[in-house]
This record gives sequence, structure tokens and C-alpha cells, in this order.
Amino acid sequence: MPNVLVVDDSLFARMNICDMLNDAGYECLQARNGREGLEMAVSAPPDCILSDLLMPELDGIGLLTALREEGISVPVIVLSADIQQTKREQCTSLGTSGFLSKPPRKNDILEMVEKVLQKI
Repeated sequence: MPNVLVVDDSLFARMNICDMLNDAGYECLQARNGREGLEMAVSAPPDCILSDLLMPELDGIGLLTALREEGISVPVIVLSADIQQTKREQCTSLGTSGFLSKPPRKNDILEMVEKVLQKI
């Protein structure tokens, strides 16, 4: 069973996304911010990461940068309510596998996760 790490400072968002993933047969791990997500990814890399951009302690861009610096090549899907083209380009240059708007729809999350996991 693939495991997906959901990194978001909103408990509601994390729970909602994890419910969708669990219903589809994925194991879901949760982190409250980028720093916590990075620690989890370093200690036991998940199969995929879903990450918000705006978070305390370490934001999504910082998480992407740190994952790259650590040599962790886990597919990362960015979730954001409003992602400007410059942020999208920055995320892409850091290796993002995809983008989803918040609040994400169940079908969109499941399709994107399945797509990035098939590329591994």
C-alpha cells in the first residue's frame, strides 16, 4: 500500500485529504508544517508528498528546496488556494510533480497521486 505524506498547517485540510486517500487505499501520514514534513521524509521517505505552500516554520518552497538538498526524490504535489505563475515556475524548477487548487476535489487528488506514482 503506497504511503502519502500530507503537509499542511490546517488540521481540517489534512484530515479531509487523508480521508480521501485512506478511502482509496493509501496509507496517509501527516505533518503540520514543512519542517515536520522534512523530518518525516528524511527518516522514512514516503511514496508521494502533498504539500501546501503557505505554512509556518518552513513553507512549501522551503520544503521543496530542503528535499532537493537532502537528495530525496519523492514526487511532490503542491496544493494552494492561489498559485501565481512565478511561484508555479519556482516550484517546477525545484522538481514539483504537479499542482492542485485548494480546496482539492477527491477525483483530482486521486488522479494526480496515481499519475505521479506510476512514474516512479
